[in-house]
Amino acid sequence: MISDGSQVADLTLRAVGPATEGGRLPLAELSRLASGLQATLELLALSIAGKTTGVGRRPREIVDAVRLDFVGFRAGSAVLDIARTGQLQIDEGVLEQALTALEEGTNSLREQPDVRPPHFGPQVLNQLRSLTGGISTSNVTRIELRQADRSRFVIDDALHKAVRRTSFEKIAQESTVVGRLHTGDFSPATLRCRVDTYAGSILWDFDSDLRNAVLDAMDQMVMADGIAELEPNGVTIHILHLSNLRRIDTAEPKSLESLAQAQGITPVSSVEELRGESIGDMSDFLAALRSARGEDEGE
Repeated sequence: MISDGSQVADLTLRAVGPATEGGRLPLAELSRLASGLQATLELLALSIAGKTTGVGRRPREIVDAVRLDFVGFRAGSAVLDIARTGQLQIDEGVLEQALTALEEGTNSLREQPDVRPPHFGPQVLNQLRSLTGGISTSNVTRIELRQADRSRFVIDDALHKAVRRTSFEKIAQESTVVGRLHTGDFSPATLRCRVDTYAGSILWDFDSDLRNAVLDAMDQMVMADGIAELEPNGVTIHILHLSNLRRIDTAEPKSLESLAQAQGITPVSSVEELRGESIGDMSDFLAALRSARGEDEGE
């Protein structure tokens, strides 16, 4: 869609580099830029509002407030016009706060990549790594987000290097894990094991005072408490530092012999035992059968 100027764009995204020659932009690059920018603004807005950025449905009012639409593509270098859909004014409200946090945060990263800016949690940094990942001398060398005559956000090789240098602060929280314990390493230097859960295998480490408890619970269903270090997505457990372990009682399989013994059943000693008692008078048996069926004697 070529913009005809009939709709005023709130923001302009300009991409420069060999991949944009002739006013073109690969569809995959367009999709990456659009989804990455939108996701980054949503995460920043959620953080500013004090909402969780974990897995699950995000507040509709915040998502709508920062929602943007692609409304035009201009010739020359790849220039994309973007319009707001969630607010009436771009210079106020949640969207402006998110844009300001993005602008100030990326400028701060360029100067101090070892210091995480406000609201730049692991998920925001992941999105920035994805956005800057396409920057190269053979693809797109620079991407700039502008509002009127003001530059709000620039993606280039300098930001790419700064984001890569930024270390993720480990996210740790108390967690409880349920699963089947297996694969232990009990060497004095490394006390570790793994547990299979419905979500996958999780690595644990533990102190020597829990060594016997872990050994006793091998191949059993267990419930474990501890401090979990999470992956940058803030959800997946990287490792659990075990502090408490308890077995979960489950039905253990028993042999046929033990089941028979528990029910007081003994083996058949003779085939005669299978015959049962004599039926007696067959006519009385048939009469009882007909009566049970509700049949009359005369039928």
